Amino acid sequence: MLPRLRALLLFGFVLSTPVALAKDKWTELNIGPFYIDTQDDVAAARNDLTQLEQVRWVLGGLLESKDLPSLWPIRVLLLKNAKTNPNGFVLQQGRWLLVTSSERPLPLGQVALILLQANTQRLPPEVEAGLPALFSTIEAHGAHVTWGTAPAHPDLNWARMQLFATKWEYSLSFHIFLAALKSGTDMRAAERNAFGQDPAVLEREVAANLAKGNWPPTTFSGRPLDPKRDFGEHEIDDASAQVYIANANLESNPDAAEDAYKAAIAAGGRAAVLGYDGMAGLAELRHQNPKEWYDHAIKAGSHDAIDFVGAAQGLNETQGLPLLKQAEALNPMWAEPVFEQANLAADDHERLDLLKKATRLDPRDTEYWVALAQLQTTLGDAAIAQSSWVRAEDSAATPAERDRLHQERVQSEQDRLDAAEAAAKREREAVHQDDQRAQDAEAARIRAAEERANKGKNDAPPGEVLPWSAVVPEKHLTGRITAVDCLGSNARLEVQDRAGKQISLLLKDAASLGLPCGPQKPARTASISYSAAPNDRLQTAGQVTSLKIQ
Repeated sequence: MLPRLRALLLFGFVLSTPVALAKDKWTELNIGPFYIDTQDDVAAARNDLTQLEQVRWVLGGLLESKDLPSLWPIRVLLLKNAKTNPNGFVLQQGRWLLVTSSERPLPLGQVALILLQANTQRLPPEVEAGLPALFSTIEAHGAHVTWGTAPAHPDLNWARMQLFATKWEYSLSFHIFLAALKSGTDMRAAERNAFGQDPAVLEREVAANLAKGNWPPTTFSGRPLDPKRDFGEHEIDDASAQVYIANANLESNPDAAEDAYKAAIAAGGRAAVLGYDGMAGLAELRHQNPKEWYDHAIKAGSHDAIDFVGAAQGLNETQGLPLLKQAEALNPMWAEPVFEQANLAADDHERLDLLKKATRLDPRDTEYWVALAQLQTTLGDAAIAQSSWVRAEDSAATPAERDRLHQERVQSEQDRLDAAEAAAKREREAVHQDDQRAQDAEAARIRAAEERANKGKNDAPPGEVLPWSAVVPEKHLTGRITAVDCLGSNARLEVQDRAGKQISLLLKDAASLGLPCGPQKPARTASISYSAAPNDRLQTAGQVTSLKIQ
């Protein structure tokens, strides 16, 4: 018994030593949207975090944003002898993740692109390729920052940004150039306005810049940083760190990732939430329904917006809306919860407001613009819908996608015009048929009277007289009064119905209407009843019998 007791005591001592616990200790440094986790190289983590923050600081200055946000957290895990993710950062379960080692440089160009995409509408492809290439050359030593040396593969797009950023007379206006692009200005117009040069002259200078083959870096002041003051520092548990690593390698090694997720769930706490998130991502990778895992994550105390959106999938308005509103509150920058609320909304005008908000949050998402354009067309706002279609084209990632959307826009407008013409044709036919019935009824009455007269039966009681409303039917519409043409004591109202069709109506005694003559700004919404009796002289489709302005 004594040797066994000594062995147990020795085993307990080994488990209690700092050496044994060290492998489970992770130090996490943080500033803004950036997180760096390391087990044994805090100095390298501080240096990498400095590089990341200087990218955000410099890009924020160019985009005129003092605290440039990221839609999702950006996390780096530093491991000894780790291989960098083949494609750099990967987006998995609401986090940008990179597993690398302290000896490898960070893909700063990709970080710049992530931040650019989160804070601008889609920019010209020359800029979206050249600007990250420029940022890939940033080097920061504290607040001392340089950039402008050659990237791995110099090209014309990089040379253009390099020239604008490093040539003194251009660099002073570089932020003006980018701000103009951010607001939707054409690239050549932005060049001309920012640098005061003909774009053709600038392009020749860009080509010469690329050809010279010698690009010395430019030095400037970055953000003054004190790691002890500006960087948050704390520990995270090993189970959580292993989930981040598993997420970064999910597609290449799903079985190992599943083991890490299950271990995190067993560990409980925050790690369990991350484990459930990971199982949801694994289910999606395997084309399975991930909803149960999102439900588990929420029950475990999740504060991640992606869990609430995932849990809302397939639910009706009553069940899904609270989850989507919670997701929106947790990540106000994310447009997807707003778009999903729009899909559940029963009222078209409420849905319209939500779609507008989604496009403001993410102007790069083509699906949002198309949905907005289609709804605007349905509600009769054809001109505004065309503007949304154009924005959809601008948001396209490729020329082929842009061409496809252009064809959809043209077809949508043609369908609208065809529908309006068909409705007008049906209206004309209905009026013609009503008029024909009235004429037939009158002719029949005259023939009957003639027959009675011929038979000497003029003293017979008259036949049934049809009321005017039975001959000329009364119609109703709700629309907007866009103009009032005064015709003496009468007026001709120009009314646009909900389908966007314009109709002219005669109003007797127009003084009681209380509206000024001419275009109505703004247009007044009204409920109107009218007799469908066209007047060719006044060019009206009928006469108003009742009118209520809303």
